[in-house]
Amino acid sequence: MAFKMKSPFRLDLLTTSMFERDMEGDPVHARTPKNGVIILNEDSKDPVEKLKTVVHELEHVKQYKNGDLDYGFNGAGKEVVFWKGKEYDYSKMASGDPNQPWELEPYRLEKKLDKKLNT
Repeated sequence: MAFKMKSPFRLDLLTTSMFERDMEGDPVHARTPKNGVIILNEDSKDPVEKLKTVVHELEHVKQYKNGDLDYGFNGAGKEVVFWKGKEYDYSKMASGDPNQPWELEPYRLEKKLDKKLNT
Protein backbone atom coordinates (compact mmCIF):
# COMPACT_ATOMS: atom_id res chain seq x y z
CA MET A 1 0.00 0.00 0.00
CA ALA A 2 1.42 3.39 -0.99
CA PHE A 3 1.41 6.27 1.41
CA LYS A 4 2.35 9.94 1.25
CA MET A 5 5.34 11.02 3.29
CA LYS A 6 5.31 14.41 4.93
CA SER A 7 8.29 16.55 3.98
CA PRO A 8 10.59 17.55 6.85
CA PHE A 9 10.65 21.06 5.35
CA ARG A 10 7.92 23.71 5.52
CA LEU A 11 7.87 23.97 1.75
CA ASP A 12 5.01 26.45 1.77
CA LEU A 13 7.36 28.93 3.49
CA LEU A 14 10.35 28.38 1.24
CA THR A 15 11.60 30.74 -1.38
CA THR A 16 13.52 29.26 -4.25
CA SER A 17 17.24 29.88 -4.33
CA MET A 18 19.30 29.09 -7.40
CA PHE A 19 23.01 28.72 -7.84
CA GLU A 20 25.45 27.29 -10.34
CA ARG A 21 28.08 24.68 -9.65
CA ASP A 22 30.25 22.13 -11.36
CA MET A 23 28.00 19.08 -11.55
CA GLU A 24 30.98 16.80 -12.21
CA GLY A 25 29.74 15.02 -15.31
CA ASP A 26 26.07 14.86 -14.32
CA PRO A 27 24.27 14.79 -17.70
CA VAL A 28 21.37 17.03 -16.63
CA HIS A 29 21.17 20.83 -16.81
CA ALA A 30 20.04 21.13 -13.18
CA ARG A 31 18.90 19.28 -10.07
CA THR A 32 16.33 20.36 -7.52
CA PRO A 33 16.45 18.52 -4.20
CA LYS A 34 13.35 18.51 -2.05
CA ASN A 35 14.53 21.52 -0.04
CA GLY A 36 13.55 23.62 -3.07
CA VAL A 37 17.01 24.87 -4.10
CA ILE A 38 17.73 24.78 -7.82
CA ILE A 39 21.30 23.76 -8.65
CA LEU A 40 22.20 24.74 -12.20
CA ASN A 41 25.04 23.11 -14.09
CA GLU A 42 27.66 25.83 -14.59
CA ASP A 43 28.57 24.27 -17.95
CA SER A 44 25.25 25.42 -19.43
CA LYS A 45 26.06 28.65 -21.26
CA ASP A 46 23.08 29.10 -23.60
CA PRO A 47 20.72 31.68 -21.98
CA VAL A 48 17.62 30.21 -23.66
CA GLU A 49 18.50 26.73 -22.42
CA LYS A 50 19.05 28.15 -18.91
CA LEU A 51 15.64 29.83 -18.97
CA LYS A 52 13.95 26.60 -20.06
CA THR A 53 15.83 24.75 -17.33
CA VAL A 54 14.72 27.22 -14.66
CA VAL A 55 11.08 26.91 -15.80
CA HIS A 56 11.42 23.12 -15.68
CA GLU A 57 12.98 23.08 -12.22
CA LEU A 58 10.47 25.57 -10.80
CA GLU A 59 7.77 23.08 -11.72
CA HIS A 60 9.57 20.48 -9.60
CA VAL A 61 9.66 22.97 -6.72
CA LYS A 62 5.90 23.35 -7.13
CA GLN A 63 5.50 19.55 -7.13
CA TYR A 64 7.44 19.30 -3.86
CA LYS A 65 5.48 22.15 -2.31
CA ASN A 66 2.08 20.69 -3.14
CA GLY A 67 3.10 17.22 -1.94
CA ASP A 68 2.91 15.42 -5.28
CA LEU A 69 6.65 14.67 -5.42
CA ASP A 70 8.97 13.40 -2.71
CA TYR A 71 11.77 10.92 -2.32
CA GLY A 72 13.34 8.98 0.49
CA PHE A 73 13.23 5.46 1.84
CA ASN A 74 10.19 3.21 1.97
CA GLY A 75 9.33 0.90 4.85
CA ALA A 76 11.66 -1.78 3.46
CA GLY A 77 14.61 0.63 3.44
CA LYS A 78 14.70 0.97 -0.35
CA GLU A 79 15.37 4.42 -1.82
CA VAL A 80 12.29 5.46 -3.77
CA VAL A 81 10.47 8.36 -5.36
CA PHE A 82 6.92 9.07 -4.25
CA TRP A 83 4.69 10.53 -6.97
CA LYS A 84 1.15 11.22 -5.85
CA GLY A 85 1.43 8.42 -3.30
CA LYS A 86 2.84 5.80 -5.66
CA GLU A 87 6.39 4.46 -5.26
CA TYR A 88 8.97 4.37 -8.06
CA ASP A 89 12.57 3.19 -7.93
CA TYR A 90 14.86 6.14 -7.21
CA SER A 91 16.99 5.36 -10.27
CA LYS A 92 14.03 6.61 -12.34
CA MET A 93 14.48 10.09 -10.84
CA ALA A 94 18.27 10.08 -10.93
CA SER A 95 18.25 9.25 -14.64
CA GLY A 96 16.24 12.34 -15.60
CA ASP A 97 14.01 10.16 -17.79
CA PRO A 98 11.48 12.52 -19.43
CA ASN A 99 8.83 9.77 -19.52
CA GLN A 100 8.43 9.59 -15.74
CA PRO A 101 5.15 11.09 -14.48
CA TRP A 102 6.82 13.88 -12.46
CA GLU A 103 8.69 14.96 -15.61
CA LEU A 104 5.69 15.27 -17.95
CA GLU A 105 4.54 18.73 -16.87
CA PRO A 106 8.05 20.26 -16.59
CA TYR A 107 8.90 19.09 -20.12
CA ARG A 108 5.54 20.32 -21.41
CA LEU A 109 6.29 23.76 -19.96
CA GLU A 110 9.74 23.74 -21.56
CA LYS A 111 8.21 22.99 -24.96
CA LYS A 112 5.60 25.69 -24.49
CA LEU A 113 8.28 28.25 -23.66
CA ASP A 114 10.44 27.10 -26.56
CA LYS A 115 7.49 27.56 -28.92
CA LYS A 116 6.85 31.09 -27.64
CA LEU A 117 10.51 32.03 -27.95
CA ASN A 118 10.73 30.70 -31.51
CA THR A 119 7.58 32.28 -32.95
